[in-house]
Amino acid sequence: MFEFLAQNFAVAGGVLAAIPVLLHMLRRTPAVRMPFSLVRFLSPTLPRTTRRSRIENWPLMLLRILAVTLIALAFSRPFQRLTVTQDSAAPTGRRLAILLDSSASMRRDGIAESLLLKFREQTAALQPADVLSVSTFAQTTVTLLTADEWRQTDPANRTALLQRVEQQWQPDWTATHLDSAMLEAAEEVSRERLGDAADAASVIVITDFQEGCRLDGLRSSAWPDGVRLELCPVKPEQSGNRGLSLAEDQKSGRVRVRVTASGDAPPGACTLQPFDNQGKPVGNSIPVDLAPGQRRTVSMPDVTENQPRIAGVELQGDPHPFDNVVDLPIQQQKTRRILHAGSTDANDEESMRYYLQRVFDGQEAEPLELMDLVTADGIATPAPADAKLALLTDTVPNSLTTSLKQVVDQGGIILAAIKSVEMASSISSLLPPGLQWTEASVADYAIMSATNSESQLLAPFADARFSDFSSVRFWHYRQIEGLPQDDSVRVLARFDSGSPAILEFRTQNGGRIFLLTSGWNPQDSQLALSSRFPPLLLQLVRIAFPAQAASQLHDAGTTLNTKDLTQERQWRLQRPDGQLAADQASQVATILLNEPGRWILTEETSEGPKSSSLLVTVAASESRTEPLPEGQLQALGMAPDVAVVQTDNIEKQAADGSAELDAQELESQQKYWRYLLLAGMACLLLESALAAAAERSQAAAT
Repeated sequence: MFEFLAQNFAVAGGVLAAIPVLLHMLRRTPAVRMPFSLVRFLSPTLPRTTRRSRIENWPLMLLRILAVTLIALAFSRPFQRLTVTQDSAAPTGRRLAILLDSSASMRRDGIAESLLLKFREQTAALQPADVLSVSTFAQTTVTLLTADEWRQTDPANRTALLQRVEQQWQPDWTATHLDSAMLEAAEEVSRERLGDAADAASVIVITDFQEGCRLDGLRSSAWPDGVRLELCPVKPEQSGNRGLSLAEDQKSGRVRVRVTASGDAPPGACTLQPFDNQGKPVGNSIPVDLAPGQRRTVSMPDVTENQPRIAGVELQGDPHPFDNVVDLPIQQQKTRRILHAGSTDANDEESMRYYLQRVFDGQEAEPLELMDLVTADGIATPAPADAKLALLTDTVPNSLTTSLKQVVDQGGIILAAIKSVEMASSISSLLPPGLQWTEASVADYAIMSATNSESQLLAPFADARFSDFSSVRFWHYRQIEGLPQDDSVRVLARFDSGSPAILEFRTQNGGRIFLLTSGWNPQDSQLALSSRFPPLLLQLVRIAFPAQAASQLHDAGTTLNTKDLTQERQWRLQRPDGQLAADQASQVATILLNEPGRWILTEETSEGPKSSSLLVTVAASESRTEPLPEGQLQALGMAPDVAVVQTDNIEKQAADGSAELDAQELESQQKYWRYLLLAGMACLLLESALAAAAERSQAAAT
């Protein structure tokens, strides 16, 4: 019995076959008029018509109907359904490779059970002569069962191999590189194919075949000849997904998250809930309304003084939680408080306070607040316990020295611009004992001629283009003697006379005191009017408030080279669960970030321990979980008879070992359409000959 691949053409042929009948029944007026002299004086009368038109040329009409019918049947591609035994179809067995998807999207509820069920159905149809290999794939491909293991194992004991595969398969957190996995498996089975049958070499892929999987490699690579691809899609218990990804704005420093809804996600609202380091909710939740296939970027709220820092955010209201949590860069307090002891008049151009205010007011990206420790009435306020930076521009009251010493002992920084010998004496308790100060004798003016380019304070001027301070004139400065001869003090810059201009004192607790032996007020120098002054002050702020290293954003599955990760001799990397991932003692060359979360890198630097975060998230492509259309493989250039997408109900083979061949494969083998097309063309040629003969006979009769 014949069947049709394209039944639409068969139906269309039956409709078109009626057209010749209608054309033959139409009555046409004679095209040639012959005048007769005998009837020219008669009045014309209309011809008498009958109720029905008659078909005058039955053979010609039948040929035309037959030609249309045969051509339509040729386009419908008829074939005969045949059943062949498996022994005759694959007498030497088949070479099969099964690929199991282990990407992050396979963590959805119910999809793992569906994958294992499909795997058992595929392996249940294996014959003893078949050779099988099994691999998992996500970002990379991992072999779970090799073809050699299958061959060397007795057929009665191969069930244990399949059970081992089921136990070893686990979904990871990486993206789906489906193209590379299929091409690798196809090349393998193509080299090891066992026969010449159509299914002698096959690649069976069990995957969710989601929108985010990578298939671009199939466009640029040729699929091996003779290798059949069978795609077995699996589905979760509940369709639809919403996912979170981190979208940090480098320009504004704002932390943003992007919410993505898959194309099959149900419409509705979800919420974003920030949480702290302990996983406890922080602040109010943020409602987000998303339509299917829509993406929306949300800015996280700023941290307030009475609120814990936001460590991450969770998407609530989604049935699949595998991509619903992201860790955020730790947000610092926006305003940095800088202590000041000296003049309180910010509008006095003769005071150093005036120029400090002008520099700090221009920093909108990092707001800096200047806090006076001494009021205009001379009342001193102790420095706060958490102070990091203090600037001294005038004589310091005795009541302040104790709290300033605590700032240094806690690792803080003090910059003192020595305005006079009296001011130097007021801070003597903060400095090493035995220092002697005198007013320097300057004939005209002094210049800063030598600077230490390796100093952290003068790092912005390390380039030769900016290291020249000869244009800055100093009218007055103070000389210092009795400096300790050890590593606790360093001279960072000198005047042309050789006297120290900038010094750095280090304490045992990590605190530092920078001394400028001249002030930047107009009476002492031109430093505040030069272009070197703002970078110098801002570099001091950076030292006092070291910003945590910019959080590095990575997708799960990223491999980092340890040399690119850190250049320090002592370091360690902790996983999100707190366990040690690697350190300098492990001597590993690369590190695989295979788990989402916050990876902490701790380095021992010359300035002390330094920590930075490596924020690892699930690839955003894994959140697009809507299934791809079945014709996607054909759109990438794969022939329909090579790439076959199985339906949910896999056809069961008969108990006698017979298998029904694919309809497209049967039609491609039989190719009846060729004979039908030739017969239709022959009918057209015969119809043309008969029509020409009828026309000649009619002309002769006329």
